[in-house]
Amino acid sequence: MTSWKKYERFVAELCSEDYQSSSVTVMPNAKIKGCLSQTTRQVDVLIDSRFGDDRNRRIIVDAKKYNRPLNVKDVESFHGMMIDCSSKAGILVCPNGYSTAAKKRAQDFINLKIVSLEELEGIDLESWDDCLSDSCDEKSKRGLVLWDAPMGIGAPDSPVSISCIGKCDVCGDFHIWCWDCGKKFSLDDESEAKCNCKHPWFWLTATEDDEASSNEKQQSKSVYLRLITPINALIADRKPLN
Repeated sequence: MTSWKKYERFVAELCSEDYQSSSVTVMPNAKIKGCLSQTTRQVDVLIDSRFGDDRNRRIIVDAKKYNRPLNVKDVESFHGMMIDCSSKAGILVCPNGYSTAAKKRAQDFINLKIVSLEELEGIDLESWDDCLSDSCDEKSKRGLVLWDAPMGIGAPDSPVSISCIGKCDVCGDFHIWCWDCGKKFSLDDESEAKCNCKHPWFWLTATEDDEASSNEKQQSKSVYLRLITPINALIADRKPLN
């Protein structure tokens, strides 16, 4: 694994730990369409509303493994990306600090965070699960799964199912880890799957409009992961597309 990729994955893991919440989703190596550029932007870590009901929660994180301190141009470039990605807050992570001008330019809307390379020592990111999706069909490009916090989902007449939800840091496909039966499986953007449990429910992914953006000029779309029960379609996670 290249050192910069290991650094990005370590930063993604730290973000997942820092933002453990049932209402927030953390996605490594996210790809979203810029509102101004209208082109796909790569975001090292995207922190967003899990249910698509509050775009003000969006935070983009950029891991800069530079051999020098960040300068004011680095901050200005990142701020431009924040605007294009509809993010009002951002985090720039670096191992070698930042200049005084960079700190002043960041002000209140960009958090400059130092994560030293020494922190990578002893961290075995190879322990991440390999992606199970056919979308990662080339071994050299096969991604790893960043597991989110476990969540309990219950149906009225069924016991609570504890599942972990993750996303591949290459293809972005959802992954499910059912703690009841132990099965792990992936779902691409328009698919459905069922674990080995006897519960009368299954998982489904679909591209949908975000309700929170119904009054905005540009309609926001996401791929939603839903748990389909006999009486409801519960939102379990979300992958923003713009």
